Amino acid sequence: MYSILLFITYGLLWLASPFSKKIRAWLTMRNGTIKTLAASLSKENQPIVWLHCASLGEFEQGRPILEAFLQRHPQYKALITLYSTSGYEQVKKYHSAHYLALLPLDTCFNARRFVKTVKPQMTLWIRYEFWSNHLKELKRNDYPCYLISATFRKRQIFFYPWGWFFRAILRCFNHIFVQNEASQELLAKINIASTVTGDTRFDRVIEIAARSKDYPTVAQFAEGGKTLIAGSSWPSDERVLAEVMREFPDVKLIMVPHEIDEAHIAEIEQRFTYRRTIRYTEAEGKDMKQYDLMIINTIGMLSSIYRYAQVAYIGCGFDDGIHNISEAAVYGIPVVFAPNYHKFEEANDLVAMKGALVIRNAEELIAVIRSLYTDENRRQLLGKICKDYIFANSGTSEKSLNKIDAESNYSHNEPKAESRRQ
Repeated sequence: MYSILLFITYGLLWLASPFSKKIRAWLTMRNGTIKTLAASLSKENQPIVWLHCASLGEFEQGRPILEAFLQRHPQYKALITLYSTSGYEQVKKYHSAHYLALLPLDTCFNARRFVKTVKPQMTLWIRYEFWSNHLKELKRNDYPCYLISATFRKRQIFFYPWGWFFRAILRCFNHIFVQNEASQELLAKINIASTVTGDTRFDRVIEIAARSKDYPTVAQFAEGGKTLIAGSSWPSDERVLAEVMREFPDVKLIMVPHEIDEAHIAEIEQRFTYRRTIRYTEAEGKDMKQYDLMIINTIGMLSSIYRYAQVAYIGCGFDDGIHNISEAAVYGIPVVFAPNYHKFEEANDLVAMKGALVIRNAEELIAVIRSLYTDENRRQLLGKICKDYIFANSGTSEKSLNKIDAESNYSHNEPKAESRRQ
């Protein structure tokens, strides 16, 4: 049934591809993936560590443990696969990726060819990637595979009586590392062992903050005033912010939209006609004192520019679920977001600790912003709670890797000479 559904989905994607640029890219960019990898790997005879993640966010989550693994085991080369084509494009510049590919469609045939080609001596899958045939093929060939920074909720299909197929997928992992005790307890009920190590994203955001890039134009825009940053905003967030910011003419706004196509940027400008607006790509050399709204219309800046604001509004809380709040919290500023945050451990924790604030509408956001910008002591206290939480929960990569190293026999898993060329 699973394979039949895959083939039906694949056929529907091909039928839809002429009408969707994203679907067309998803299909065409996977053409020849295994053949290309085989040609590259045939020239090498070094062991492979395979990191698989859904998209850019999960890649950033897996990056710390991959780098720690490569530092401990420099004889390995890294293969990184992603499911998302947009994530693939953004990971291309990553210096530690010896090989980069999109994961082929999860058919039995593709999985057999892929695993036979790669022969990964270590596999690290991030958070919630559960592709049955690839995982079963790894297990069948006795290649170790670990799930990193996973979270589970009781309403997931694994924990229903009819979820036997999906429970079998979980048993393909040699071990599962989870973010919290609730996830561990759920897995224990279906007789799957796990270890609580936390979230590797904390290690990553601490590293990013320590090496954050300087953006002089943004710094000049925010200098000497009150600045709010809206990170990874969606139209639902932007509608609320457009209403709210009328109440705060003395607070500058840095808007970092999730989508930066021309139509969306123009839509934001139309919403904020009462603001003096500048796009980041047009701001160099201009007097930043003339503007009170900067739209960041390029990618890759958000994690570094949170530090230029006193308060961060985290987007997507009115939609599928909030963006990464730890990127802002690490700088010691309060984080504010809309109600759809419950799937994220760090958000739940910081709300309970009163370091993060939840708003349900424009009126509540107005009250929060007014409070944070008039009570500096409260703002600093909330910011300290956020930063202390991030640092207190760091070290997940090392904890996970210590257990992996203790359980894995690397000498046994090293490929024999010429084996990859056979």
